[in-house]
Amino acid sequence: MSKKNLLTSALVLGTLAATATPSVVSAATTNDADSATSQTSTEQVNNKSQDNSSNVIAGSSVKKADTTVATSAVVQAASESASAASNTTAIIQAASGVTAAQQQAFLAQAVPMAQKAASQYGLYTSVMLAQAILESAWGTSTLATQGYNLFGIKGDYNGAYVTMPTSEWSASQGWYTIYANFRKYPSYYESFADNGNKLRNGVSWNSSYYSGTWKENTSSYKDATAWLQGRYATAPNYASSLNNLISTYNLTQYDGTPETNGGSQTDNNVISVNNKNGGFVSLVAFDSNGTASKITNRGLANNTPWYTDQTRSYNGHTYYRVATNEWVEDTYLA
Repeated sequence: MSKKNLLTSALVLGTLAATATPSVVSAATTNDADSATSQTSTEQVNNKSQDNSSNVIAGSSVKKADTTVATSAVVQAASESASAASNTTAIIQAASGVTAAQQQAFLAQAVPMAQKAASQYGLYTSVMLAQAILESAWGTSTLATQGYNLFGIKGDYNGAYVTMPTSEWSASQGWYTIYANFRKYPSYYESFADNGNKLRNGVSWNSSYYSGTWKENTSSYKDATAWLQGRYATAPNYASSLNNLISTYNLTQYDGTPETNGGSQTDNNVISVNNKNGGFVSLVAFDSNGTASKITNRGLANNTPWYTDQTRSYNGHTYYRVATNEWVEDTYLA
């Protein structure tokens, strides 16, 4: 399993070109501990079951849903539509209820962080992005703005949490409201990494609970979204909602391996970066002639680790690639 946690920067640079202040990407490690929330839940059965008292989740044979995550208001509102087809349409409309500028700003931040986490845990970037878009309404939800929590993961993160009302679903009751604590993160990256850790390492009662989302166990992102339904979210149209978001916004473009730019392979080494004379580490890009130019709208947070797969020499310095065409000068190695 490749551990290349590289950032694809074409979209990021394009959408942030007009930004005067660099955006600083934090690569801090995530808290791997599962939240200590209750594991009681509505029993889940597959769609062939004759037990009408159970919560029927189409396409899923799971017997116990993950109670450490909550369904977003977008999913709830859209799921109250009359039919599965209208549900999916409503969810797309709800998730699209922000401006194009807001969508691009969210992707500018989210894409590199999602790619880094997805690469680390062997998952689909497209699925992680679709989940984040759906659960946080492009990062505009209260939970996302107050706690950088994009996935509705309950509990606390290093002791930090936000208490909010949330909706749960059962076939017998429909939607009902409870209050719960949700993890509060220092940035989007920790939220993506926490979600990646959950999908790779499962829940406290089953470490392979999300094994159907792993790239090595799937033939496409649709296998992964089908596995999430009934496990990650109890909404009966969760998989189709994710699939439509992925298709509508062409999120599969972020699933591929970043292209190479020449230079020597470094076998996925990890470097730590730090700028002793500033608040962030500067990056450079190389043009087709091999000339470096400083990237002015983006930087890396100080004292953070990054995977690098290539090095190249320029003007007496060694540069380490941390993105498709984003390089760190050896001066900034911690």
